[in-house]
Amino acid sequence: MLPYGVALGVVALLGPALPDPDRLGLTAVALAPALLTAPALAAAVGGRMDRTGALVVGSIGMWLVLTLTRGPDAATAAQDAMLPFILGAGVTSVVPMLPQLVRTIAQRIGDAAFVVLIAIAVSGAGGLNAANGLAALALFAAVAASAVIVARIGSVDLGSALAGAGSRDPAVATGLAVALGGSVAIPLYSGILLLAGSAVLALWNRRKSR
Repeated sequence: MLPYGVALGVVALLGPALPDPDRLGLTAVALAPALLTAPALAAAVGGRMDRTGALVVGSIGMWLVLTLTRGPDAATAAQDAMLPFILGAGVTSVVPMLPQLVRTIAQRIGDAAFVVLIAIAVSGAGGLNAANGLAALALFAAVAASAVIVARIGSVDLGSALAGAGSRDPAVATGLAVALGGSVAIPLYSGILLLAGSAVLALWNRRKSR
């Protein structure tokens, strides 16, 4: 997928200027799949849940392939750490026909995993500085821009493309950064940027629909 190529290009360009822990954190964000709750976000920003869900599934597949190439130890640790979150967020978003009880249980497991991973990310707040903030911003902007190109090429509405291809899941990125032995500061920055960007798009969509 184009966003992954662009994201890894940003890592190749900026990574050498960062300390090793921050470079690994930037790599973790670049490799992470799209926001696993992106179908819900799509509804808020004027996108389509089905198209966004398909993009999320594709990004999960790319994430698995790319993490395997980082070495079996890192890939295994990251995948094990993310399994509850993928079950809770990914499965319930992409397979809405599951019985309500099953969906609720899986979602609660995912919520608990998300809270733990975000707490880990917040623990890295002490490592926030201008350099990794700018790196996170550059990666965020590049991935979002590539999602706009994906929308144009694939005739996908912009809201779906931004949610399903132009996002990176901060919880997954945090887990991968920990598995790789890197800093969680850039995943935290990325999560803040994603939250702010999503809020702006949601407000814009609300005003447009009036």
